[in-house]
This record gives sequence, C-alpha cells and structure tokens, in this order.
Amino acid sequence: MEEMPRSRQRLVAAIVAFGVFGGAGALAWVALGPGDDPPPPIGEYGTTLYESDAIVLQSSEHGAELCVGAVADSNPPQCSGIPISNWNWGMVVGEASASGTTWGQFHVVGRYDGTEFMVTKAGPYRQPPPDEGDPFAAPCPEPEGGWIATDPSRATEEHLQMVMRAAEREGDSAGIWVDYLVPPEMVDEGTVAPNDVLFVAAFTGDLVRHETELREIWGGPLCVTRLNRTMKELERIQAEIASEVGDQLGIEKTWSSIDVTANEVEIGVVVADEGVRDALDERYGPGAVELHPALLRVQ
Repeated sequence: MEEMPRSRQRLVAAIVAFGVFGGAGALAWVALGPGDDPPPPIGEYGTTLYESDAIVLQSSEHGAELCVGAVADSNPPQCSGIPISNWNWGMVVGEASASGTTWGQFHVVGRYDGTEFMVTKAGPYRQPPPDEGDPFAAPCPEPEGGWIATDPSRATEEHLQMVMRAAEREGDSAGIWVDYLVPPEMVDEGTVAPNDVLFVAAFTGDLVRHETELREIWGGPLCVTRLNRTMKELERIQAEIASEVGDQLGIEKTWSSIDVTANEVEIGVVVADEGVRDALDERYGPGAVELHPALLRVQ
C-alpha cells in the first residue's frame, strides 16, 4: 500500500489537477445501454450502483482502468487502478493522449464485482467542493491582545525546530503542527519572525507540565491542546491495517496517512463497507479510523 505522507506544516492532502483535459464543461452524459437506462447486471456484478469522479487511463501496457490511488503527475500520468471491463473512449470527450497513453477525468457510474468495474454511464468530472475552514487553525482560544511572542529572542527558526523535537520526544505526544499567522509565502525557510507562526503541540497527558516545559524553549506564540490518541498509537493502527487487520477484514486499500489535526488514521479504500467501518470502530474506537472510498454507493 502506498502511503501519502503529510507535511508537518500545512499540507493535508494533494489533489492532482490536469489542465490538459480541456472541454470538461462541454461534456454530456452518455449512457451505454438503450436510452438512459443502464444495462442489466452481468455475471457477478450484482445490482449495486457505484459512482466515482476519477481519472480513466489506458496505456499500451493495459486496458482502461479507473485510477483509485495516487496518480503520478507526469505526462502522461501514471496510476494503478480497477480494470474497466467495457470502456469505450467514444462515449466521452475531453480525453488526452501522449506516448501511447490515453486518459481523462470523468464522472462514472457502474457496478463493481470486486475485480472489475462495469460502466453504465460516463459524464463530466465533478469538481470536489472547496475545503471549508482551516484544518491547521489552532484549537486554543486567542489570548487577549492576540498571538504575540512572549520572548522574541527565542522565537526563531532554530528555537522552533528545538521545540518541535522536544514535543515529539514526549511519550504522550499526539502530534505537532504550525499555524501560520501570516500568509505562508511570506515565511522563508530559516527566517521565521517572532509573530509569524503559532506552534501547536497536542498531548494526551499533563498539559500544564507540557506547556511550562515548552515555553522554556519557545518564546513565540504557543498552543498546547489535548487529543485522544498519541502519535505512536496512530502509527500502530496504521501499520496494523496495512498488514494483518486489513487483510482479515478484506479491505482493498489504496493509500493511508495520519491526519494529525483530526487525530485519526485515514485509509483510502475501493469500497467502504459498513461492516468494515463497524469492525474498525469496535477494535480502535469511534473516530480513530476514517475510510475514504474511491467508489461511492449511488443514493
């Protein structure tokens, strides 16, 4: 399983956007069966319909596949995915081709038999809604007078690195991150000014002790907060799902990461079965694992 690492600063997830598709707004829905009715189920596909907004890619090495994991931002792009049993490029417009590979971003509806995807409809790619809020915003209330360095002489890049290491060494560390108090592009590496960044450190234990010790190192704005699970616990959960637990539950994994601010393990899966969700909640507790399915049941 390919991991999708997170920056300790601002990056939660990267969405690869390909400007070469063009014409997406002009796409029209195309049904594969007569009229707008999907064809009857074939073989073991069953009756459940799934939908996905993803890249469809066909190369000289394999037929059309629905990309469900990480996509290499190259020209042509590269990915691994679910084979599509009945894909026809004639039913869509807006695809691109290079070096023997054809690809495009589309919204597809179809059936999945656990191995292959059978398309019943294909149409325009739907852009995901914009993120609301700032996931890296400090969870602490802003003090009276604002986030101001208490000792500017200890609010340098060097001190920031020192306090990060100190926080991470604690056995009950639940994660660290930085909330920028100015636009991130204004902060050059190695030139952190006293009031540029707010350092956030989360723990599961004694917050008063941790804050006292961290303030001896870091003189800039500081937020010490409580979360439910330590980073070591999240890393253990991630490793277990990547191996024996994931295999036992039959999870088709596509990627994994740890969301520090949400204090959870994120797992990319092909389909998020409710039985699997319940089993993970029972084993690790509600909110410890968040599944991100590539195929969503059509409501």
